[in-house]
Amino acid sequence: MKNVLNPIYVFRRHFILCILCILIILSAGCKCCIPTPVPPEPPVLPVKVVNMIPKSLSGETNQDSEPFLAVDNQVTRRMAGSAFTPNPFGTSGNAPIYVSTNNGNAWQLCMIVPSHGSLGTRDITIATSNVGLRLFGGILRSPGNLLLNILRTNDFTSCTTTMTVLESRSNIDQPFVQAATADNNDRIYVGNNDFNAPNGRTATVDVSTDGGTTFDSVRIETRNTIGQNGPSIRPAISNDGTVYAAYFGWRSFNNSIATSDVVVVRDDNGAAGVNPFQDLTDPSDGQAGRIVVHDVTIPWSNAPTLGFERIGSTLSIAVHPTNSSIVYVAWADRVGNGDIYTIHVRRSVDRGVTWSNDLRAITDATCCALAVASNGTAGFLYQQYAQKGNSYRWITHLELSDDAFNTINDITLANVPGNSPARQFLPYIGDYNFMLTVGDEFRGIFSANNTPDLDNFPNRVKYQRFADFTAKTLSDSSGNPVAVSIDPFYFRVKVK
Repeated sequence: MKNVLNPIYVFRRHFILCILCILIILSAGCKCCIPTPVPPEPPVLPVKVVNMIPKSLSGETNQDSEPFLAVDNQVTRRMAGSAFTPNPFGTSGNAPIYVSTNNGNAWQLCMIVPSHGSLGTRDITIATSNVGLRLFGGILRSPGNLLLNILRTNDFTSCTTTMTVLESRSNIDQPFVQAATADNNDRIYVGNNDFNAPNGRTATVDVSTDGGTTFDSVRIETRNTIGQNGPSIRPAISNDGTVYAAYFGWRSFNNSIATSDVVVVRDDNGAAGVNPFQDLTDPSDGQAGRIVVHDVTIPWSNAPTLGFERIGSTLSIAVHPTNSSIVYVAWADRVGNGDIYTIHVRRSVDRGVTWSNDLRAITDATCCALAVASNGTAGFLYQQYAQKGNSYRWITHLELSDDAFNTINDITLANVPGNSPARQFLPYIGDYNFMLTVGDEFRGIFSANNTPDLDNFPNRVKYQRFADFTAKTLSDSSGNPVAVSIDPFYFRVKVK
């Protein structure tokens, strides 16, 4: 016969044991007995970092700063890059762009930009449309007095044909070009600070909806300024044709500090209507342009401030490619009296109507760029001037997050000496860098010290130019030593 325990006895025994356990825990005051959830480690993602200087130019020591990137939307292994890179054959020829046709593993220079200065060209940004190898550029041409040229080539991999000038006028600063295709026409958006604008409302987006045949200079500032806006005017485009732009509304200036609003405008029809960029207004005054933050303090220093770098125009905006309601903005300002420069990141999920508080705040940093992948992952690229022991470093971070930066995968792309090499001109590494997405992949570009030291690149790096990673030295094709300089670096990070 089976020995069956009385159910009441079993219940009493378990109840007594539970009471004893609770008493033991309470008597010990043991909060640590309750395990604390451990957040999962961020995934290890495949990262590629490539020095873009071709092997044939291993002897160059230029300060190749302020880089930009464009990707062929149809054949994404083909890309173009730009920087303050002179023509290696002299200033009488065209300025170059960088071209890769093999996913950024190798780059060459194509001298197709109609500019002839000692830096090649001054400000330069580039963008592709959805039509083959067509590439648009916005430059400040040399020689010239802040001479804007908006450019186009139908094949950026061809190194034989100079880009065509679509638009040209003087007294323009920081052209920032983006492009898209709609209704079988390329649409081009060039954010710029146009000193020809009336009433000091200089924030402008040059818009072409007919492939560059005609342009309209759209003044996106609707409020009073101190005589101009800040130099950064940044457009961003979603796949449905929604176009955003961010700018600094300078309200006062004392020669070293700009008191500024950070403003975002929006157009729901690709800026193709009669009155573009009027679809987002601020509740405080009903004017076009939502004030994300009011009266921030922006130190304006056209002199070395963060190491050898100047500050004052750090701004970026990015929109979700398939959900134009989600948009991120980043800018830098001074917080309190002791802070030099802090980058802030905020987000809107209702087409810019309301904005979050700071999702990120990074001190002593500049050159930020935002991008959003098709799966919603947000990317935040920035370069931070940080003290490590007795020295300073420029650390290039890429932060990725799929939950609005509640959790972050922080990838260090470069960690290089902060005060070497010596500065040749300003900007030292750039007033901006750039990043974009291809599906769920982040691609971007930054400039940094080119010492061939694997400790400086935690996720490894590939050089084309002659580099000895054991001796940590550079050389030319004849084996002669070459001084350290600033080079552009391409990177790619796959989210999946």
